[in-house]
Amino acid sequence: MCCILFPAAMAEEKTGYFEVTSVPEGADVFIGSQFMGETPVLIPARNQTDGTRIRVMMQGYEIWEQNIAGTPAAGQVVPIKVSLIPVSPFGTLDVTSSPSGALVTVDNGMGQMTPWTYRDISTGTHLVSLFLSGFEPYVVNIDVLPGQVTRLHANMTIRSGAGSLQVSTTPGGASVYVDGVYSGTTNTVIGNIPPGKRRVLITKAGFEDSEQWVVVSNRQVTVIETALKPVTKTSDGALVITSDPPGASVFVDDQFRGTTETGRPLELTGMSPGQHKVYMSIRNYEDYSTLVDVRAGEVTPVSARLNPSPMPQDCGKLILNTEPAGAEIYIDGSFVGVTPATIDTVCAGKHAYRLFLAGYQDYSSQVELIPGQVLQVNTVLTPEPEKAEGTPGPAIPVIIAVLALVLVLFSRRV
Repeated sequence: MCCILFPAAMAEEKTGYFEVTSVPEGADVFIGSQFMGETPVLIPARNQTDGTRIRVMMQGYEIWEQNIAGTPAAGQVVPIKVSLIPVSPFGTLDVTSSPSGALVTVDNGMGQMTPWTYRDISTGTHLVSLFLSGFEPYVVNIDVLPGQVTRLHANMTIRSGAGSLQVSTTPGGASVYVDGVYSGTTNTVIGNIPPGKRRVLITKAGFEDSEQWVVVSNRQVTVIETALKPVTKTSDGALVITSDPPGASVFVDDQFRGTTETGRPLELTGMSPGQHKVYMSIRNYEDYSTLVDVRAGEVTPVSARLNPSPMPQDCGKLILNTEPAGAEIYIDGSFVGVTPATIDTVCAGKHAYRLFLAGYQDYSSQVELIPGQVLQVNTVLTPEPEKAEGTPGPAIPVIIAVLALVLVLFSRRV
């Protein structure tokens, strides 16, 4: 019996150990591909001339891996302390499109305009949707990797039956009107334009208006690049109007002239010199009114800080976007505008809304707002199915039958 135990004891004395600990504890330890246990763990060393490869793994942390040179002497314990580094739960998503200016949403959240970079976005798979008027929707699932920049470039496809305008100016920030309808500010892409000859008017305070006729072709992007000229005429002036908060309806001399927007003042050119009344109104704020002197050849700024109403209404704000744009909006049966639209007259509670656009199926849904909530809804309208070519109807057989009956009656009389 002693002879049997003695060699075993001698074998144990010849063995050294690796003591592997980690912060946090409970990590899996491997030597090569062999699982050795969870930290803290004492691992018998092996006599390997090329060293020992130790790997420590734990979910949510980066893999620690190192080659330990040499082998512990008999009875020696070599401590290996591992500080695991947490895997970043966030990444970066950089979204661009061609053309730029598309509305991009991630997981159907709030929309942004391309190019746009989402920082500190949670890792994993996300649904990315891009919408641009006059173009087919672009929808894709994309994986955001931890601590890395994930890039997505969407080549937008022009929708059949419409063309687009890509308008850029020097300087930028000019207002664009297509056939008299406000269509955004430069630099911008305007889609869903019926093919044909269109009048494009570009205005910017302090610069001469630029007007031109362009031909919009089906499924084509027509590019307009314009260098605006500083005002040389002294007969008219301009107003540049801002409000805090934005979203105020602006009336000049009792005529509605537009709405202030976030980051973009309302610019009104062609104002006759003299005194003009400027009136602003926004829900849950007191009305603002002032008299402004417009001077020939000058730009007159008007900045209004609106005071909260002492008796605010229990309402929220609903932002409705559709692809394509131009759909009529009905909320609780009442017409309230055309998409894209921001509606601040929607009081708290449940509301039914419907969207109508010629050539597309009607869309109906419900929303529920809480007081002060700003809710954005993006909807892709479905085109109406093309009607199948008609087959010969019963008209010809009916006509033949009628003629036969007439012949029978005629023959009887004869």
